Amino acid sequence: MKGNMIGRWGVSILLCMVGALFFAIALTGLAPCAFGQTIDGNIVGTVFDATGAVVPDVSVTAINAGTGVKSEVTSGTNGTYRFNNLPVGTYNITLKKTGFNDADIQSLAVELNKTATANVVMRLGTVTNLVEVINASPSIDTTTVQIQNTFKGDQIVALPIIENSASFFGAYNLSLLGAGVASNGGIGQGQGPSIGGQRPMNNNYMIEGVDNNNKAVTGPLVYVPTEATSQFSVLQNQFTAEFGHSSGGQFNMVVKSGTNQFHGSVYEYFQNRNLSAEDQKFTRQGFTYNPRFDQNKLGASIGGPVKKDKLFFFGNFEYAPLGQAYTGVSALSPTAAGYAVLDGLSSTFPNSATNYNFMKKYMPASTLPLGPCSGLPPAPDNGNCLKVGVPSSAAPNVPIGTLPVAGAFFTNLWTVVGSSDYNISDKDQLRGRIIYNKQTGLDNNGQLPAFWTTLPQRYYLATLAEYHNFSPNVTNEFRVGYNRFTQYFVVGDIKFPGLDVLPNIDLDDLGVSLGPDGSAPQYLIQNTYQLVDNFSWTKGKHTFKFGFDGRRAISPQHFIQRERGEYEYSNLSDYLTDQIPDALAERNLGGGSVVYFG
Repeated sequence: MKGNMIGRWGVSILLCMVGALFFAIALTGLAPCAFGQTIDGNIVGTVFDATGAVVPDVSVTAINAGTGVKSEVTSGTNGTYRFNNLPVGTYNITLKKTGFNDADIQSLAVELNKTATANVVMRLGTVTNLVEVINASPSIDTTTVQIQNTFKGDQIVALPIIENSASFFGAYNLSLLGAGVASNGGIGQGQGPSIGGQRPMNNNYMIEGVDNNNKAVTGPLVYVPTEATSQFSVLQNQFTAEFGHSSGGQFNMVVKSGTNQFHGSVYEYFQNRNLSAEDQKFTRQGFTYNPRFDQNKLGASIGGPVKKDKLFFFGNFEYAPLGQAYTGVSALSPTAAGYAVLDGLSSTFPNSATNYNFMKKYMPASTLPLGPCSGLPPAPDNGNCLKVGVPSSAAPNVPIGTLPVAGAFFTNLWTVVGSSDYNISDKDQLRGRIIYNKQTGLDNNGQLPAFWTTLPQRYYLATLAEYHNFSPNVTNEFRVGYNRFTQYFVVGDIKFPGLDVLPNIDLDDLGVSLGPDGSAPQYLIQNTYQLVDNFSWTKGKHTFKFGFDGRRAISPQHFIQRERGEYEYSNLSDYLTDQIPDALAERNLGGGSVVYFG
């Protein structure tokens, strides 16, 4: 079957200080409205003289300490100045005006989604012009009430991040260090942490301002290695309209860029079962060692200038293999003696040979019998046997035991990150980013390893942003973004004799399901296109910002419940004697896909 949903562009219009609000601000002279940036930060401040009076028309220049890129503004009639859309990093601020000594603020940190405040006192100049150097104080955002945790690149690399599963979250794991942030256990639907007690599905994830949300099961998609992460922030409340949606947390991440100095790294993170204390849950089961868990993350990064003060690059490659033991299933199977009994019966029931041979081929004999069991009637059934055949009083007993399952689970992830920054002129800057994840693992939702299949998943994210200064007080940010995710659950090559597809066969008295992932085959392809424009205008005491955020989601999907069929038997005897399944027998007809537009 095919279905369609009418597509539409989601449009978010950002307006500040309009109508009565604009009038109220004009009357009261309130401070300019503050705007958090999705991929960068801001600097605001007021220039005073020695008497405390404001100083207008001061030329203020912010120089990125790493790249040498300059931005210039002029203080207004009320002495205030503002820099919008500055890439995160360290800046030196220079203030100049005729009749005053120059003032320099050294090493001011611009952090992701923060507005740093840097007020300056300029002194009247003398015959010999002096430069007063001021060391920047810690960056504090006094313009907003949002609760925020920001982690810089060195913190992200140095702090321990445990990836104890096949889900790679990278710096996102550091969000758990913040107040009001908890794991998703018991909270509700969705992947990722819980913010302020809300469901994880209420979170919003962005990389370089590009939507990074899984539209199906929620949670983040693209993974960014810690060595490639410049800064990561979590906003918990009162964030501005340009973050778009979601009442939970806003998870924002930006990747590293090049500077005027070449820099790079070669690294490996290693986590092994032998490095961890034995888990008590395994001790209670009689294990004397931890099951296999071997995880490596090895890679390299390099960044630097293509042309000093103009064009910069950064690149990162990472390979992260993860190998885990499969701890088995709580199920039963016939022992070798039990299969010997069944071998003698396989020719006594009509049409049973096909069913029996399929079971015997893919369900191994138990080497851990439950206890003594006589294989001859009329021995009583003491719970260590199954009776197969009719009438049950004459049916032989089949010795059973714990189903032995030996399997290894793996996930291999390759990641490539590239970034480029081009300072076209003092008025124009370009920033480009591209991220690619290639993840290949196993779909082990089938109960027995013989039915496991390869699970390929691919992730792509690309963005190009252009920043233009029309004047020292009028700036514009334009950004296009693209995110793609593909995932395919397949069935494999195993066939059931006489059937066109391989069904799932459930044997309730053994607790076994013969067959692959019950939800396979299915696939999901998600394409998200994004167009953003933010226009900022500072006029006197006021700052106006207008914005547009348009997103187009196109997602072809295929999932049909029990497409291959599921047949559930209350007891093994009914299956081997080819009876009609007494618990469940369902197979849906048709095929095709559904395309979602949003």
